[in-house]
Amino acid sequence: MTKIIRILIMASLLVCTSDGTAICENLAETAPMGVDNLISSPDLPRTTSLENEYESESEPDPLEPLNRVLYSINHVVDGLILKPVAILYRDTIPDAVKDATQNFIGNVFAPLTFINHTFQGEGERAMNTIFRFVINSTIGLLGVMDVAKEMGVPSHPTTLNHTFATWGMGTGPYLVIPVVGPSSFRAAYGMAGDMILNPVGYVARNKHQRHNRYGQQGYILWALYGLDAIDKRSKLIDALNDIEASSLDPYATVRSYYFQTQTALEKEIKTR
Repeated sequence: MTKIIRILIMASLLVCTSDGTAICENLAETAPMGVDNLISSPDLPRTTSLENEYESESEPDPLEPLNRVLYSINHVVDGLILKPVAILYRDTIPDAVKDATQNFIGNVFAPLTFINHTFQGEGERAMNTIFRFVINSTIGLLGVMDVAKEMGVPSHPTTLNHTFATWGMGTGPYLVIPVVGPSSFRAAYGMAGDMILNPVGYVARNKHQRHNRYGQQGYILWALYGLDAIDKRSKLIDALNDIEASSLDPYATVRSYYFQTQTALEKEIKTR
């Protein structure tokens, strides 16, 4: 039963299935949860042309036949589960509640963000993350309110995929992960590593705690992953619909967007 529940929650993480924007990569930019292949920004390019600087040569996809099959499966799952839930979430939940939820989730995963900034050698960002965590966990009521931001300390979400990029690791071949969606070898390693490194995960799995005898904190953790994915999918509804309607090959468009986000990430890292 536990495995079934986890699979259903992971299905909600399929923010990236039906098109390239869900490229969970930059989701990492707003979701410091280790789900490193979701895209966070709804402000996606509207062009469907692939004949630009991101030509096929820069989009290695040796597993394309398998990836296309997985993409199609993910697309169906997204249409049946995540998209309807995302639409309901977008149309019924007040913006203030959505903001508070994202603030809380970001605060919960701040320790993982701190670890990755430390690995990247970003001392100032690491210390800012700790400051934000302390302030928002206390004055900000467990992070529901982003008090630190009001004090002039912005957040800098990051993931192990970003850390690997900082270390000079290439993106690697394109990879469509079942349920999770568009990714790459580097991002897949990063996502797995983030889940292993995340201190919150160790706390949630510790059943020796008085208030966690049945592993209920683990279910809460998975629920946070799912809720964050639904929030981000809700911001991508229109963009993904546009891609689906206008692109001759949605799979290739998704792949192109994915590599564009990785290239943008690597450029951003070089300019720090």
